[in-house]
Amino acid sequence: MPVIRGINYSEPHVKYRGERILNLAKKLLTEPAKLPEYFDENLAVSLYYTFFLPNPIISTPEKSDQKTVTQYMILNTILSSPKLRQIKLNTIADSTTSTVASAVMIEHLARTLSQRQSVNQGGETGKQSSGRETEDLDKEVQKAIEKALENIDETARQIKEMENLSTKFTAGTASTLSFEEVISDVINLAKNTDVKILLEALKTLEDTESYVKIKKRPSPRGELDGYEKGSDIERIAPVELATPIDLFLIKYMERGLLLYRKIIVEEYGPFYVLLDKSGSMMGMKSVWAKAVALAIAQRAVREGREFFIRFFDSIPYPSLHIPRRVKAKDVVKLLEYLARIRANGGTDITRAIMAAVEDIVSISSKRKPADIILITDGEDRVSVDLIRKGLARSNANLHTVMIHGNNPDLRALSTRYFVAIKLDKEEALRVLNIEEKH
Repeated sequence: MPVIRGINYSEPHVKYRGERILNLAKKLLTEPAKLPEYFDENLAVSLYYTFFLPNPIISTPEKSDQKTVTQYMILNTILSSPKLRQIKLNTIADSTTSTVASAVMIEHLARTLSQRQSVNQGGETGKQSSGRETEDLDKEVQKAIEKALENIDETARQIKEMENLSTKFTAGTASTLSFEEVISDVINLAKNTDVKILLEALKTLEDTESYVKIKKRPSPRGELDGYEKGSDIERIAPVELATPIDLFLIKYMERGLLLYRKIIVEEYGPFYVLLDKSGSMMGMKSVWAKAVALAIAQRAVREGREFFIRFFDSIPYPSLHIPRRVKAKDVVKLLEYLARIRANGGTDITRAIMAAVEDIVSISSKRKPADIILITDGEDRVSVDLIRKGLARSNANLHTVMIHGNNPDLRALSTRYFVAIKLDKEEALRVLNIEEKH
């Protein structure tokens, strides 16, 4: 069999990788199909490292059986393709995209090679024509590989975009949330046109992190945040204990001892985004509003806030909750939620706000002030008294983003009222700059 040099195919984690790729490929097949015998765990592993390694080298097969020859031809064709270099920009040293690329390749080739077994069962006649049939099959497989590589290039690019997005959901670190556990869902998202449009719109909001607010207060029992000078013996740095007693007392009297600076990061209340999906929000309004909502979700997670989002038109739709400690599946759910909603219907802002109020009231009895961000183009009349009482009961501030319109009642009710006209980056970043109000 053809193998990638330097890879031990007998190691458990390597075999497990091959099993996962084959299982994923079976899920991707639109119709139930049995994979041809050529696609075994070893080929799956070889495909994986073909995409994962910067410069993989395959060993020439020692055996001359048809299975080994076909596998070698598949790997050799991939390595010889000029498209591979472009794909590797997104797959090198990336476990998720390399796994996806391998599974997608198997998915495409499975249909091409599904008749291979019947060719080998042709009896004596099959043996006489095996040379010609093998040549025709090789050409067919090569065409299928080139077509698969085109698909892999686009899919890997979109998954890389989602991985980059996930880093912005990881508060305080540059690590990437692992999509391994939800990889089949991620592949489906990568094929979704609405997700592609949303990710492109989100690229314009690269300054999201500049609006992240971290509120700290000093505490002797908090976490280490650096050093400072003072006279608090409880926080004294060990190096000061080696100071001569006379000098120590002088520094103590002059508040010049080196101390650990300790702080507690205070919690914020939740962000709750209400997104109008009425018919008038169709097109650029909806795309811009969804991108802003996604950027607010990033800020919420980085600030350690809970995040809720709910679409509404004439009725409020089911909400989605993102916890403080986000997981990969939460990011996938959020993208799916945003992508599947289409603009249509009427507008009832009062019902939407009151639905948000009830959600906020239900999550905790001891709440920090919550921030409700209403994004709408509706000039619908609202019940001022009902909403004002609801906001007070839930300890929530209302921030209204009015797209191409005006609503005097909402202006009066809102802690912050903003009219969006251009729907550009500058306006989006102004929406993200939400300050806490007590």
